[in-house]
Amino acid sequence: MRIGTDFLDAYSSPKIICNGSVPKNNGESVPYSIELGLSKSSILECNGWKDFTTNIILQYVVNAAEVNSYREILQNYIMLEDFKWNWSKKAFFFNTSEYNWFFLRTSDGVQGVCLTYHPQKSVFQSVNIFYIKYLSSAPWNRNSSLHDRQYKGIGTEILKQVQFYFIRKYHYNHGFCLHSLPQAHEYYIKIGMVNLPEYNDEDGLLFYEINRENAISFLESNNV
Repeated sequence: MRIGTDFLDAYSSPKIICNGSVPKNNGESVPYSIELGLSKSSILECNGWKDFTTNIILQYVVNAAEVNSYREILQNYIMLEDFKWNWSKKAFFFNTSEYNWFFLRTSDGVQGVCLTYHPQKSVFQSVNIFYIKYLSSAPWNRNSSLHDRQYKGIGTEILKQVQFYFIRKYHYNHGFCLHSLPQAHEYYIKIGMVNLPEYNDEDGLLFYEINRENAISFLESNNV
């Protein structure tokens, strides 16, 4: 199914919910804003992320000594699990009121995106939290030995600010949940999330939730 972006013309300009700063890999602090809402420009930028990854892959394959093993090696050096994500298609299917789109933007463009669903009942207690449908940082902001990292802590920053948004706007409890891609398990465990196997999905994605105490600690941490 081919889906373009013309349907996004109907959406008004997104609003800025917060401003802050994120560090570049060289230590320089750069201003950012987080936008709430869909826009054609943001979706097109996210669709363009795969061009960066494609170029990295092509450079590696051309220089690889053992061509037969490059797929396995690439999985260890670069995150490919979200490589085929089509952000236009996601925007087409997830644009009703229970879904919220957040984009972290610097002067260099969109650096991260988070799509949430709410309200979601917490597994730990009968309170409302939000569910993360998709969370992704631009590929040049990820740790890899195949390219220089541009910004640090994009995923963490957008996740913190999205949690602040739901606490302030809807008075939800501290906490959130999601189904994780395998390459992201280590990160979610690091920030205090817990796998609850009975909620794993049929495709094998593990379900994680962070409880109130750990969610507060995450917000107060300086992790990037």
